[in-house]
Amino acid sequence: MNAESTFVRPSRPAVVAPGGDGARLAAMVLALPMRVAATPLGRRALAAAAIAVVLVTWVGTLYDHTDRPAAGRRPAVHAAASRDAAPPGRRTEAAAPAAAKRAPGAAAGEAAAAWFAGRQRVAVDRVRALQERRVSATERRVLVIAEAAGGAKLPSAYVTVRKGRDGWTAVS
Repeated sequence: MNAESTFVRPSRPAVVAPGGDGARLAAMVLALPMRVAATPLGRRALAAAAIAVVLVTWVGTLYDHTDRPAAGRRPAVHAAASRDAAPPGRRTEAAAPAAAKRAPGAAAGEAAAAWFAGRQRVAVDRVRALQERRVSATERRVLVIAEAAGGAKLPSAYVTVRKGRDGWTAVS
């Protein structure tokens, strides 16, 4: 064997790919994971990458399928009741049962939800009052949100309601 034959024919077998240098480079890139998996450190790195992909996919799926509240359950509005209640030291025995019977402002949330349902053209049971802010003795601002069908964006708004002779009515 002369010096010229080792130059033309390398001692290590090369990746055989038809079609020239581009195809040879593509074959080398595709064979790279197998070359990495041939070493112990490479196997550990590939296992860690596979576990990371599985965990990221799992967490993404959990975020896509969140728990939905039961159909008949609606959160109670407690913000107005806690503001209007007397301090514990000044509350009388007779005033405690009256405050427990009816939370002031529960009807304000219902009026705001009904008005917003009509504006968004959805059923009233698909709209929830999330919170209230007392503006004055006869006026409240209620945050309402409508549950959209098919996972669309949830429209929400602040609705101003006023208390009149007939109860709470929405003004905006």
